[in-house]
Order: sequence, then C-alpha cells, then structure tokens
Amino acid sequence: MKAIVAGAGPGALSDYTGRAVNAVREADIVLTSDRLSESLKELNQDVKVLGVMDTVHFINEHANQDFTVCVLASGDTGFYSIASTIAKRIDPAVELEFISGIGSLSYFAAKVKMGYENMKLCSLHGKEKSVIPYVCYNEKVFALTGGSIRAHDIATSLLNAGLSNVTLYIGEKLSMEGERIVRGTPAEVADLIFDDLTVMIIENKDYVNRYKSLRDEDFVRGKSPMTKAAVRNLSVAALEIEPTDVVYDIGAGTGSVTCAMALKAAESMVYALEKEDYAVELVKENMEKTGARNICIKKATAPDGLAEFPAADKVFIGGSTGNLKEIIDVILKRNDRSVFVITAVTLETISQSLEVCKELGLETEVICANISTAQKLGRYNLMKAENPVYIIKGAKTLEEKH
Repeated sequence: MKAIVAGAGPGALSDYTGRAVNAVREADIVLTSDRLSESLKELNQDVKVLGVMDTVHFINEHANQDFTVCVLASGDTGFYSIASTIAKRIDPAVELEFISGIGSLSYFAAKVKMGYENMKLCSLHGKEKSVIPYVCYNEKVFALTGGSIRAHDIATSLLNAGLSNVTLYIGEKLSMEGERIVRGTPAEVADLIFDDLTVMIIENKDYVNRYKSLRDEDFVRGKSPMTKAAVRNLSVAALEIEPTDVVYDIGAGTGSVTCAMALKAAESMVYALEKEDYAVELVKENMEKTGARNICIKKATAPDGLAEFPAADKVFIGGSTGNLKEIIDVILKRNDRSVFVITAVTLETISQSLEVCKELGLETEVICANISTAQKLGRYNLMKAENPVYIIKGAKTLEEKH
C-alpha cells in the first residue's frame, strides 16, 4: 500500500494545494474527518470518515495490499497533525508520503496582517493545560483551541490571571462559510461563544523576560521569611527545572523561590502551598510585581492540599512544619521520579532531612552555601557573612557527575 497524508489547509477546497487535489483525485480511497468529508465528494466519491487511531488501524490492516490511500488532514502535516501519529504507528511495509498544506497559523496570520516568525506556538486542543505560562513569557502566542478549552474559556482564564491588557485575535471557521475574526481584550470577548477548533493569537506587550534573575529588591518583603538571592539561585539551579515541568513549592513564604521557579517552568505551572493567610496574600503581591502569573497558590499545611495538584516533577521544600517525611512520601507515590530540593539552616534540620531521604530511598547531594555580602563602613566595604545554608537535593536516582 501507498499512504499519502495531505494537508487540507484550513478547510475550504479553494485552499488545497494543487498536489493535495491531485492526491485526493488519484487515491483509491480517501480517509478524513467529518468536517472535511463533504467538500471532498467533488474530487473523489470514495471517502471514509475515521478517527485518528481508526485511520492508523485501517492502514495497517491493508498494509500489504496494492492500492493508494490518501489521508486528508486539517491544516498542515507538520503542525499538531495526524501525520505525526501515522508516521510513528504504521506498518513498515507501507510506502508513506506527506504533502504539506496551508496551516491555520499562516492562514490566520495573513488574515490579521501579522508576521509569525517570533510567535510561540502551542496546542490546547483536547489537552488539560493552561495558556497562561505561554502568555506571561512571550510577546505573541498562537494557540489551537478545542475540546474542553475553547476561545472564550481562554479569555476568562486570562482575566482571572490578571492578564487583562493583552490583545486577542480569534479566528473561527477559517476559510469556511461563516468565517469570523474577532479582535479585542479578554473582557471584550469573554462573553462571546466560539466554535470548537478556533485559533487565537494572543499579544502581550508587557511579557516578562523569563531569562532574567530576580533580585531581592524585586519582591515585597512583608513579615514572611525570604530566601535570599544567592541561595534562591542555587536552589532553583539544583532543581534543573525544564519548561514543561510541574513544580511544587512547599512553604512558599514571600514567594521569592516560587516566582523564580515560575520563570523556569515557562510552559507549565508552579503549585505552591503556604499555611499563613498573610503569606498567601504576599505571594499574590509578588506574582503581580514580578509578572510570574503561572502560579497556583493555596492555603494549606502540607501534605494537605497536594492531592488537588497534578503530580510533581520538581519540588522545593522551604518549610515542612515537621511533616517532611509525609510530604515526600505523598509526592513520590504519585511520581517516583520527582526531584526534591530542601533548604536547611540548622544542624537538626540537616540531619532530619538526610535521614528522611535515606528512609524513602532517595540518593542525596548536599551543598553548603556560605554567602557574604559587601556593606559600606565609612570609606570602606566590609564583607558581612550570613548564616550558612545547606541545600539538599534528593531523588531516587541522581545523574552521575562527569
């Protein structure tokens, strides 16, 4: 069998490429979605509507037969397309060819007269994820919507996150009859209703540079303890946070580490627990001040409240209220590959932390940070030492140092 996966563009037959039209006409059978099926009858009468995995099953079932199937995919074959799934799962006996199409990104960017070379691309279609991290740290975001997350839901989530000044460009039924393009702020479009498979461009002129280092003076201090810049930077570096990691902050305090980790988890969320009301409000103030809005802060004493969060990849523990073993145990039961960083300033806390890690089967690395800062004394600068801080990193398996 030969299988040709052709990009159909945004939907209208007039936006198919010449190669896609020829592939559809010459195929023995065409497989596609219900949305595209009717217009295809003009090109080929043998059209079958199948879902993604049923399409893969059909191709594999007929892999050794002598005919050509054309799979017509929405948009382009290289952007969140069925093409990627087919390539990974089909029988090696099948001769596979891709034909690119006009993607919704290029089509919509042309409609709103905007370049897309600097856009961050993401798909929210059928996924339980948030657009907030992307909007925080990028000037322009292109998003595919659909399933449980539609354009009006995204507008509401932006309002709730305090991102009311962004500009939304929303494209519905692109290239099809009833095409609608809307421009406005989240407040202006939140009460509108949009179809499934709508696309959006979100423009945030006040986006945050996620590569910057946060200084102590960037935070409102309040009466909560704050992890100072040098220790904060060392602790966050030890966690090696990747953009898509789910991150916990246990005992958030002022939120200085919370916000620093949020900049690293720039395509995900930081979930923070704090037991004091005033500290929860302080974290919210610092989210506003630093622009790190990809944070969910909850008032609770850990491990209470953790069950409401998704499983963690990386965990910072700045305060455990005597529940360290229970906290780590609960987290490991949901993801035994979670990586922990615990900070300690007393010998008793260091000893307890290492003992808990040993009991729970974690390998550990310990760094002692002795920080001194210059202070003016008349014409001179004298170095003033702070208390040493121990940074304990634990995980089931730590990578070997080379």
